[in-house]
Amino acid sequence: MPATQQDQKSVKRVKQVKRVTAGGAAPSAHEVRRTAEEAVPRLRDALTSSAATFHVTVAEAGKGAIEVPREALAVLAETIALMASGSSVEVVARSAELSTIQAAKALGVSRPHLVKLLDKGAIDFRMVGTHRRVNVESLEEYERRERSESVRRRRQAVASAIGSTEAEGLRVSADTTSDLDSYARGELDAAAVRARTLARYTRKAAE
Repeated sequence: MPATQQDQKSVKRVKQVKRVTAGGAAPSAHEVRRTAEEAVPRLRDALTSSAATFHVTVAEAGKGAIEVPREALAVLAETIALMASGSSVEVVARSAELSTIQAAKALGVSRPHLVKLLDKGAIDFRMVGTHRRVNVESLEEYERRERSESVRRRRQAVASAIGSTEAEGLRVSADTTSDLDSYARGELDAAAVRARTLARYTRKAAE
């Protein structure tokens, strides 16, 4: 289904985050995720402030701080958290309506699965002729519900894992607990938690 001109202007895929280094090479996907993982806690910590605007400095620009609205910083924090989890990122105008193909890409699901969600009433849409147009705000609300449910399941899994470990008389280190908390919030995936835990035990074994 071809996208309308308005849809094409409303949706921009962030295909790759590039930071030019002295050698001109873009960072690897692993480096991008590691940088994102380090940035997320700092951004979320800043957002605990009640300030309406924040001053952000881009060192590479060689200029002073710029003033950024709270809403913009919150979007940045959420975007980087998605990058840290390995998810693709799209920037979509809230006023936009998406085709089923675009909405499916935004959710990271197949078009048939999206159509099932629409038919169940999980996401709002309207008919334009014979084509469905998906409401972006309803799409975001569905994603929020899914993230909330995912966090709940992850927290349950973390609590169960820690409980089982302690029941066997073993102690979970503070670093591992912190990583598990990040996993529960969706900031780290299971592979990243395993890799970080293995790296810590490898370092300790070498000491």
